[in-house]
Amino acid sequence: MQTELEAILSQLVSIPSVSSNSAACHEIIEFVRGYLHPLSLHITSDTDRESPWLIATTQATKEPDIMLVAHLDVVPAEAEDFAVTNRDGKLYGRGVYDMKVAAACYLTLFKHHIAELRSHNVGIMFTTDEEVNSACMPPILEAGWRPKLAFIPDGGDNWHVEERAKGLYGIEIIARGQTAHGSRPWEGTNALHHLMDVLSVLRKRFPHQHPDSSTLAVNHIAGGNAINQIADYAAAKVDFRSFSREDLRIFRDEVARLSAEYNLEVTPIQEGDPLLFDKTSPEAQGFLRALEKITGKTPQYTSSFGASDARYFAQYDIPCIVMEPRGGGRHSKQEWLLASDLERYYRLIQLWILGDHPAKRGRHASTLHKTTAL
Repeated sequence: MQTELEAILSQLVSIPSVSSNSAACHEIIEFVRGYLHPLSLHITSDTDRESPWLIATTQATKEPDIMLVAHLDVVPAEAEDFAVTNRDGKLYGRGVYDMKVAAACYLTLFKHHIAELRSHNVGIMFTTDEEVNSACMPPILEAGWRPKLAFIPDGGDNWHVEERAKGLYGIEIIARGQTAHGSRPWEGTNALHHLMDVLSVLRKRFPHQHPDSSTLAVNHIAGGNAINQIADYAAAKVDFRSFSREDLRIFRDEVARLSAEYNLEVTPIQEGDPLLFDKTSPEAQGFLRALEKITGKTPQYTSSFGASDARYFAQYDIPCIVMEPRGGGRHSKQEWLLASDLERYYRLIQLWILGDHPAKRGRHASTLHKTTAL
């Protein structure tokens, strides 16, 4: 099985599906479609867009018990990085870890176990724009796709289950003013001054910068044209993250208040709810038992300060399991996956879905992930 998994992973990596390369993103979606076509699954896709997506399910429904999710797009790389190499027990290549390893496991599972999977209500979702904005996710969910549980191997590295993940609200703030000569500021309105006042208020409201706190990062500022001219335009990009849904609400409300006071333009760029993995829920137990059996260890947990597509499912109270095998170098030239973990990871998914499927217990998975305020 290891040889077959490495072969399909190599095929996926060889397609340079950088998010901005629409042709390659269409190519990889069609590769997946061709791979799944002989299995007579129920396939839905949207290829009339720059970033296509595809969903395949064993049943004719938009509500599978489990949706196996993977993004097939990657960040830019050199041409030689779109080939898998094996060095010292590690597989190197763009996307081997983030996250074509998941796609390789899903496709192989469906190929070898389609007969058993037909008696389950399971789906696979492939997207091609996660690395830029995941713009396809809101319309997919708005179209009525409601899995009871989503499995998203895009965090929780080294076999650690993502116990909690921060929600986020990223915005662009634009202030406008009136130009004047720099020596006569009273004759103009300095947009940069307004913007700095607003940013100062926000930073005082959320001053902490440690892992467990809500964090505010001002990551880009632009404005003005010359040293002796009052700026009539200023813009900033602000990244706010929190484990607390309440803090996210407070931040949004404060931005709205300041926007009205200073006549600002505010544009949301990215947003999502925080997540909490409920390890005590019955729905979590099947996965955790499979994980312990495969690893031989009591499940370990971690927190995430970044974001994955799990945030979109959270908005609909759809629980998520987020966990990856051993790897590293994400988004770098040295991206790698531990070769021996490829088949182990496949065996975990196989044991979990076919050996302890939620449908067998007749329970709804709604308690697996909960939003929380810490």
